[in-house]
Amino acid sequence: MKQDACIGRTRGGKNTKIHALVNREGIPVCLSLSAGNRSDCDEAIPLLQQFGKIKGSNILGDRAYGAKKIRLYLTERGARYTIPPTKKLLHPWKYDRQTYKRRNVIERCFCRLKDFRRISTRYDKRADSFQAFLFLAASAVIFSILHI
Repeated sequence: MKQDACIGRTRGGKNTKIHALVNREGIPVCLSLSAGNRSDCDEAIPLLQQFGKIKGSNILGDRAYGAKKIRLYLTERGARYTIPPTKKLLHPWKYDRQTYKRRNVIERCFCRLKDFRRISTRYDKRADSFQAFLFLAASAVIFSILHI
């Protein structure tokens, strides 16, 4: 993790983004933080590298992750992607709309994480303590999904 506080100025004030790689059951597999004013696609490749093997996987993401460098990275490593193109593109690529409907699993994971008030409001000043509680909340989410 970076040494800074992972707080960036956005239109809504100071903000931190949580980036997550989630499996098909909604279990968070990899988590990272970035400043709120950083682009999502800047954090995608490091998060995928942190996970490791993606060959044969189908990666679902929203339009923010449709950058050419991310799609190329996934293709080079033998992974498929289901990412819709942005509406402004002249030559949009095709994607499977039925598969994309399963992306709500990711949104539900974030919803479960933000049930913890400390995650949704970020009271921690330091990024390492916020990330530590994020991992603790992710553990609770995993236990609730697996019914342990």
